[in-house]
Amino acid sequence: MQKTETVCKWLMLIIMVCLLSGCWDREELEDKAYVIGLGIDSSKHKGNIKVTMLLANPEVGSVQGGGGSTEKPREIITFEANDFIAAKATANAIISRNISYELLKIIVVSEKYARDKEFITTIYDALKDKEIRLNSYLAVSREKASEYFIKNRPRMETRPHKYYQFMIEHGIQNGFIPDSTLLRFFRTMERGTDLFLAMYTTAVREKNPEYKKEDEYTAGQLNATGDLQDTQFMGSAVFRNGKMINKLTGEETRNVNILDDTTNIKDILLNFPNPFPGSEKQMSARMFKSGNNKVKMKLKGARPKIIIIIPLQLEIMSNPSMADFKVKKNQKILKERIKEDIRTLNEDLFKKTQTELKGVPYPLSVSARKYFGTIQEYKKFNWAKSYLKADIHVIPEIEIIDFGKQTKKPLKMGD
Repeated sequence: MQKTETVCKWLMLIIMVCLLSGCWDREELEDKAYVIGLGIDSSKHKGNIKVTMLLANPEVGSVQGGGGSTEKPREIITFEANDFIAAKATANAIISRNISYELLKIIVVSEKYARDKEFITTIYDALKDKEIRLNSYLAVSREKASEYFIKNRPRMETRPHKYYQFMIEHGIQNGFIPDSTLLRFFRTMERGTDLFLAMYTTAVREKNPEYKKEDEYTAGQLNATGDLQDTQFMGSAVFRNGKMINKLTGEETRNVNILDDTTNIKDILLNFPNPFPGSEKQMSARMFKSGNNKVKMKLKGARPKIIIIIPLQLEIMSNPSMADFKVKKNQKILKERIKEDIRTLNEDLFKKTQTELKGVPYPLSVSARKYFGTIQEYKKFNWAKSYLKADIHVIPEIEIIDFGKQTKKPLKMGD
């Protein structure tokens, strides 16, 4: 009996080792064509869409590909399809390798199609393909998505996935674009009470754009010159119930990101009016969030009241008036000026969301739910309608941790 048990154990061990060491399901890297960017445009044929695929060559830039490879780092194809899931099979009529969405980084939809009521049914197909990760980003381009990918040719990044990774990560960290993952989009749709922000981008720069402050632009309005490509990521497209309705500037998008505790905003560089005489130049500072916002609500009564306290730390980067910040009075003047500027910007933004957008572009409704004992009470309150008449106040808690070192005006030549 003991010998039989021993034999059985050895047989099971051998079978397990054989299964673990098998390579029957192995897939070679060179057998796949990875879609890094997916473009969606409207089609003249009813029920169809135009699909654009930005395909990356995994061997270019890698050790396996070698330094002397003459292969292209990317390939772009555009064709009509019923949806972007079955489009993978259609693309294999052109591309020799097996099409994969496993490394999909960004889905770009044209502004025209984003404003179409059919867009929501198209984007929900992303939930049906196991290869598409919900941390992929959703972006809106001013032009057709097919034109966007063709015109977007990075100068410094050979591999397209690295370009989008760097542009998106840095844009989210400084607040100029929203963290618009597919996961956030679908969660916003499930709540049904909030607006969704998708990053706004374009590869076509406006001719003779109007001069604005550094952060008041949307993509395409920044008048940059030099040996560079024209692609810009700035601002956001506003969605209500899965349909684009409006746009926000980079400054407005940054304010939303500061209000939203779930974003990954980190190092914020900003300008603000100079409260001291001697120079008309604005002052600049580096700003950090020192903690989560505190939200207080009084939701009973004809007009709900909402108070949002934002804890912020600042490092002063420029001092054009050469004010002496060793003087406590000057510190107080500066602090109050920054506080008033941030308060005004945020309260103006909330007024715009109530009058133009007709909704709040981040999950503020989640904070309201804890004030109700049951889901039925919350639904009866009707957040989407009640928010539009709410009295909203923003209180910035400012702490200046560094006033800078320069306190004296430099001597002129000859003095």
